[in-house]
Amino acid sequence: MRETWKRLAPQARVGLIAGAVLIVTLMAGLGFWAYRTDYQVLFSEVAPADAAAMTAELEKLKTPYQLADGGATILVPRDLVYKTRLKLMGKELPLHGAVGFEVFNNADFGMTEFVQKVNYQRAIQGELTRTILAIEEIQAARVHLALPEQGLFKKAQAKPKASVTLTMKNGQTLAPEQIAGIQRLVAASVPDIVSGDVTVLNQHGVALTRLAPADGSDAGINQLDGKRSTEDYLLRKVTQVLERTYGAGQAVASVDVALDLDQSKVTTEEILPAKNSDPAASLTGVVVRERSSAHEAAAAGNTLAGAGKPGTPASSTSEFDYQVGRRVEQTVSGSGGIKRMTVAVLVKQGMDQAQQDKLKEVVGLAVGVNPQRGDAVVVYSMQALANPPLTPGLTPEADADATGTPTAAAQAPAARTVTDGRVTAVVLGGIAVLVLLAALAYALGTRRRAAASPRLSDAEREQMLGQVRAWIATPSAADPGRRA
Repeated sequence: MRETWKRLAPQARVGLIAGAVLIVTLMAGLGFWAYRTDYQVLFSEVAPADAAAMTAELEKLKTPYQLADGGATILVPRDLVYKTRLKLMGKELPLHGAVGFEVFNNADFGMTEFVQKVNYQRAIQGELTRTILAIEEIQAARVHLALPEQGLFKKAQAKPKASVTLTMKNGQTLAPEQIAGIQRLVAASVPDIVSGDVTVLNQHGVALTRLAPADGSDAGINQLDGKRSTEDYLLRKVTQVLERTYGAGQAVASVDVALDLDQSKVTTEEILPAKNSDPAASLTGVVVRERSSAHEAAAAGNTLAGAGKPGTPASSTSEFDYQVGRRVEQTVSGSGGIKRMTVAVLVKQGMDQAQQDKLKEVVGLAVGVNPQRGDAVVVYSMQALANPPLTPGLTPEADADATGTPTAAAQAPAARTVTDGRVTAVVLGGIAVLVLLAALAYALGTRRRAAASPRLSDAEREQMLGQVRAWIATPSAADPGRRA
C-alpha cells in the first residue's frame, strides 16, 4: 500500500482522501438520520401557564419532550404521542388557569367552611371557563362571580352578579346571539343570577352586553341598535329584489327608518248595567242594600182626615242601592314600531316614467310601505342624474339669469371649448419638442461620425491627388484618342 501510495500522483492522492472523507460523512449522516428520535406535536398553541403545567407533568412521567415556537408547541417522541396525551388528560391539569370540581378530589377533612366556599366558587368559575372555551371563536376566557355572603340569621341584601372576559381569536367576533347565550349559560349555572346581571367584555375592555333601557345610561345605544338592525333587515330585502332584477352592482338602495320608541299604557273603565230577561223592562242592577222609613200624623186634627183610624202614616220613604258591573281594560303599546320609513333607489340603466313607477311599487311592497303613515319611495336613474336634460326652447346664450350671468348650462360649451384649446396646445407643444430633440440627435450623430473619420496627412493627400491625376490622364479603353 505504501508503494502504491507513492506511485500515485498528488492529484490522485487528494481525490482519494476527499472520497474517503465524503463516504465517512455520508455514512455518519445516514446513520444519524436512521436512528434519530422522531418528535411529533403533542399540543400546539399552548398558553405559557398551560405549557408550564404540562412540562412539569411530563418531567414527573419521565417522558422526553422538546419545545418549539417559543414554547407554544410541545413535542414528544412519535410512538408516545397518543399515550402521553391520554395520560395528561386523565391527570385533570388546571389548564387555562382554571380549576374545576377536581379540587374536591383530595379534600382535607379539617378544611374550614370559608375555605370550602372559596373552593366551591373556584370550581364553578373553572367549569364555566371550560364550557365557554368550547366556542370556536374564543381563545381564552375568565369568569368572575360576585356572590353575596349568606348566613342562617342573615339575609343577603345584594344580588349575585357575574362577569366574563373573553379573548377572541384573530379576525373572529361573536354574534349577539352568542353573547346572549353566554349570559344565559352563566345565569343558569349559578343560583339567583339573571341574564341581565352578567357582563361580557372582550380583551380590549369593551362591553359586549348592553344595559337595559330602564337604567337610562345606555338607552340611546339600544335605540340606535334597534334602528340599525331594522334598516339593515329592510335594506337586505330591497337589495335582493334589485340584484335579481338588474344584476349585482347595477342598483343602489338606502333605507331610513324612524322608530316609535315611546311606550304608552291606556286603561279604560266601563260601567256595565245588569242584564234583564225582559227586553221592555228597564235595566237594573243587583240590590245590595234596601232602606225604608215611614212618618205618622202628629196632630189630632188629622184623625178625621184619617177616616177615624188614628196612627195612619202620612208618608213613607224607601231607598235601594244597586251594584252594577264594571269592566277594566288595560292596553300597553310596546316600543319599537315604525313611525315613518323612506326608501331611495338608484338604477344605472335609463328608465322612463312608467318603469320608475313600476319599480317604486315593487320596492314599496317588498318593504311594506304605508302611505298613510307618511312613508315614501324614491326611484331615479343614474344616467338622468349625471346628465340632466336641458330645458326645451333655451339656447346657451338665452340660458342666463336676469343679471346677465350665464348659468351652468350656458357655461358648459364655453368650458368645453377652452378645455379643447388647451389640449390642442399641449399636443402641438409636445410634437414640437419631439422634432427639436430629433434634430438635435441627428446633429450630434453627424458630428460624432465626422470626428470619428480619420484625417489625411499632407503626404497622403499629395499621393491621393497624384493618383487621381494619373487616372484622369490615362486614356479610356472605349475611347483611346480621348485625353483629359
